[in-house]
Amino acid sequence: MCRQGKRFVLFPISLALIVLLSGCWNHNELNELSIVLAIGIDKMDDHHYEVSFQVVDPNQMSRTRSSDRTPTSILSVRAESISEALRKTAGMSSRKLYTSHLQILFLDEATAKQGINEPMDWLLRDYEIRPVFDLVIVRDHTAKDALSFVTSTELLPALDMHKALKLSYKSWAPTVYSRAKDFLESLSKDGIEPVITGLQLGSQIDRAQTMDNVKKSTQHANYYYSGIGVFQEDHLVGWMNESESRAYNYLTNHVVSSVNKIDCPDSNFQYTLEIIDANANLQPRVVNDNPVLEASIKIVSNIHEMGCNNIDLKKEDDLLKLQKLAADQFVDTLNLGIQKAQSLGADIFGFGEAFHRAYPAKWHEWKGDWDRRFQEMDVTVSVNMEIQRNGKIISPFGMKQNKQE
Repeated sequence: MCRQGKRFVLFPISLALIVLLSGCWNHNELNELSIVLAIGIDKMDDHHYEVSFQVVDPNQMSRTRSSDRTPTSILSVRAESISEALRKTAGMSSRKLYTSHLQILFLDEATAKQGINEPMDWLLRDYEIRPVFDLVIVRDHTAKDALSFVTSTELLPALDMHKALKLSYKSWAPTVYSRAKDFLESLSKDGIEPVITGLQLGSQIDRAQTMDNVKKSTQHANYYYSGIGVFQEDHLVGWMNESESRAYNYLTNHVVSSVNKIDCPDSNFQYTLEIIDANANLQPRVVNDNPVLEASIKIVSNIHEMGCNNIDLKKEDDLLKLQKLAADQFVDTLNLGIQKAQSLGADIFGFGEAFHRAYPAKWHEWKGDWDRRFQEMDVTVSVNMEIQRNGKIISPFGMKQNKQE
């Protein structure tokens, strides 16, 4: 090929490479961004939201940071929508708010009761935000109060609350870990309603919002996750307490690890079981054209504490007695949780989903009236409790039998 012909071939190739190597057209410099770790949404009386953003102070992330300043700042704006509030912050900060690292979304109870579809729409639609952030409802306080809470363990409050929620979910059965994508999946499925965990901030919230809250070993206030919010579609309809919340996690196979105190036989003392595995099996049936469900749960546990002075763990009969007592108490707890959900008319356990899989034709008939059928449905619960280990000692500490072993 002649030299001139080669030029005609190389020219369009070079032009194409220039287009492909044009660089990042929408890039952002780090020194022009403020990282948003948490967002709080509070419902106002005038059809507006107060939207608060917890942003990282980059000057406080250095080794030479000042101890008199908090590592985060709160920007609050009143607007009719979340996207409008975000744009309004342009007049309050020299940096653009960057939401890709959002860890947690706080909602006040008024917003949750009204319905969270509207505020969630932008958060799930925006291309910068990943739908893996935590959802939390702030009880008895505002979402802005939660963002302003100064924590002691982690430098960044949102990160502290995010980690605490994950740890609580893994080690304490009454806590539920709900992310945005989990909530969205529950809304899109037939026969199951979503839940969101609750956060309480204590009574001394004013003192918890200053650096004085972490300058002493004893904090003025501590936050704690408590109860789960029950939803019908996107509306909060009620709360389940600590005991009732256990039923949700056990019946939906969300228990990673937990502990339970059980009353000793024929005494006023108690023993504690560490739950190391739990597996629920739902068996839906149709009886006289009505839904009936049997829930059987297999629980494996270890003895964590033993306060029963009338029990000899070396005897099989006594060990079987402890297993029976624990199973009966679990049945009572699960029934209480089921009854509470039925009173709220919200099938958070996915019983309807089980009927949808087992009886698709019947489900098509029941779907429009499932809330009523769920409220009236007979549910039978059985628990198979297995105690595997006693720990390093057998009898309760201090007993004569233990000293002789």
